Amino acid sequence: MKQATSSTSHLDGLRIVAACAVVVLHYSDYLKDHAVGRFMVDHSWHFNLFVDLFFVVSGFVIARLYFDSVGDAASTGRFLWRRIARIYPLHLATLAFYVVIALALHSGLARTDNPARYPLSDLPAQLLLLHAFDGERLTFNFPSWSLSAEMFCYLLFPLVAAVTARRKGLIIALVVLPALANSLYVAFAGTEPWADWINKGGAFRALPGFNLGVACYLFRDRIAGWPVMPGALVASLIAFVMLGWLLSPMAALIAVYAIALLAIQSDCAGRVTLFSRLGFDRWSSLTYSCYMLHIPVATVVLTFAARLLSPILPDAKLLLAPVALVVLAAASIASFNYFETPIRRYLTAAFDRRFAPTSAVSAIRRQETAT
Repeated sequence: MKQATSSTSHLDGLRIVAACAVVVLHYSDYLKDHAVGRFMVDHSWHFNLFVDLFFVVSGFVIARLYFDSVGDAASTGRFLWRRIARIYPLHLATLAFYVVIALALHSGLARTDNPARYPLSDLPAQLLLLHAFDGERLTFNFPSWSLSAEMFCYLLFPLVAAVTARRKGLIIALVVLPALANSLYVAFAGTEPWADWINKGGAFRALPGFNLGVACYLFRDRIAGWPVMPGALVASLIAFVMLGWLLSPMAALIAVYAIALLAIQSDCAGRVTLFSRLGFDRWSSLTYSCYMLHIPVATVVLTFAARLLSPILPDAKLLLAPVALVVLAAASIASFNYFETPIRRYLTAAFDRRFAPTSAVSAIRRQETAT
């Protein structure tokens, strides 16, 4: 196979745009007592499908970095450890934040209008990253359900790579069959559309998208040769943001997949487009911290601070919304630079010293810090 293109500027830009869209969706819910908040909630529900864009991007980038590097037990262990070192520390930190709140609530030191969000019974699933299989809905730092789903895909990735290494066409079946199985389950069990699965089956929701990303990597040369549609990525992204609320969940999911494919096409072909010129990719390293910290920041600013200020500022939440965004930006930068990156490097180096002391294990590549 040829080496992957050196740039993923379109995918990187899409990731931070997607993270910001998820922030808008969740922060709108905090403001639903105001007309602007209700309008945003009604017209931004489809932003939750941007999480599926993360799954596609993750599949492509993970395949790009590791497809030829998970061929034995040692390399597979190193791959999984690096993924854990990237995602688990911040998950654990945000979970600990909410556990402190939960303990305060259970001991009577604090109060909440939503006690169901803090069930201590959900902690084992949260700690083991199993809450995308059978967790309580919207508990603790609830966006972390996607980490559980991602970890499921990471665990399966070495098997996917082994199966498709010689017959890459099999990856198409690994995209279609999980999607078909999800659809059949919905039809026979009468559940909500699988594009809406979170705690009950969210891991299976992620699998078709992740494998689609792997498929795009395997067929990147063909994708690079597709006909060029100038402005298609920007136009489709704007159309989805503005009009996606009119779509059904499954139609919106297909639209998100299409947007991801357009970005992958541009990256595979090495094109410079209007989207890449906008420079969103320069902020892509903050995607994970922004995604994981936006709810804790909302808890502090839009719940605790708004509650304190509400006697003197009736519209405290609305007025504090811009403050929450500024705090989130600062917290994301600080988390990436002073928490996530040092811990990731320490854990990776510790693993390499223990299990690969004499091998030429390179420092973590720049691309890995963003995945």
